[in-house]
Amino acid sequence: MNGNEITQEIKAKLSQIEQQENIRILYACESGSRAWGFASPDSDYDVRFVYIRPKDFYLKLENTRDTLECELNEIYDISGWDIKKMLRLLNRSNPSIFEWSVSPIIYKTTEEWNFVMQILGNHFSETKALYHYNSITKNNLRRYFNDKTEVKYKPYFYNLRQCLSCEWILDRKSPPSIVFDTLKEQYLPKELQDSVNNLLELKKSMEEKETGPRIKEIDLYIDTVVSKVEKYLEKPTKKRLSDWDELNGIFLRLLEEKKQVISQSS
Repeated sequence: MNGNEITQEIKAKLSQIEQQENIRILYACESGSRAWGFASPDSDYDVRFVYIRPKDFYLKLENTRDTLECELNEIYDISGWDIKKMLRLLNRSNPSIFEWSVSPIIYKTTEEWNFVMQILGNHFSETKALYHYNSITKNNLRRYFNDKTEVKYKPYFYNLRQCLSCEWILDRKSPPSIVFDTLKEQYLPKELQDSVNNLLELKKSMEEKETGPRIKEIDLYIDTVVSKVEKYLEKPTKKRLSDWDELNGIFLRLLEEKKQVISQSS
C-alpha cells in the first residue's frame, strides 16, 4: 500500500477502536521514526492517541483501565492513553505528551484537543526534559555502542535526535521539534552536516538490523552534548509547582462538552 492508503487504513482502525471501546479519540498522531523523518523501509507505524470515556466511567470506585494497546505487529504499533492519565502525566511534564503534540503526522484532532493545547506549555519542565533525553542517550550508548566497531545506524539517529533536542531546550527553554531535519538545520554543527546527511541517506536504504562502521566525529559530538547537559543539570533549579487547578478545569470541561457523543450505556 502507498502512504495515502496506509493513512486511510489507520484512520479506519481508529474509528473501529472508538466503536469497540466506547471511547472518543481526541487526538491521534504518528510518534516514531516516521514522524521524526528517518524511517527505514521496514519501519512500523507508531500510532499514539488520547481518548475520553463517558462521564460515568470516571465515577467508579474500582480501579479502571487507563491505557489501550490495540495492535502490535510488524506494520502497526497502536496504543493510547485515557485523558485522565494524560493530564496526570502532563502535571509531571512527561516528554511524550509534548512530542505527540508537535507531531507532523496527525491522524485525528478535535476542538476539545485545542483546549489541551492551550495549556500544554504551562506544564513544560526543561529540567525533566533534559534529564529524559540525556538518560535515553546514555542508555543507548551502553546498549548499542559500548566497545563495538560495527553498529546499527538507527540508534545513531536516536542519539542525534535526543542530543539536538537537548540543544533546543538549552537554547529556547521550550519543547523541541521532533522533526529531525528541523533540529539538524538549527543545531547540528556545520562541520557535521555532510556526515549526518550521508548517514541519513544510507539509513533510509538499510534494513533495521543492518550494521555499519562507527563514525568518530558523530561519536565525539554525542559525547560532548551528554557531558554538557550533565553539567547543566548539576546546577540547582527551582522546583516547578504543580498546577492541579488548571488541569482539573480542563478535565471537567472536556467531560461537560456538548460534543461529547459517547454512549452513556456502558
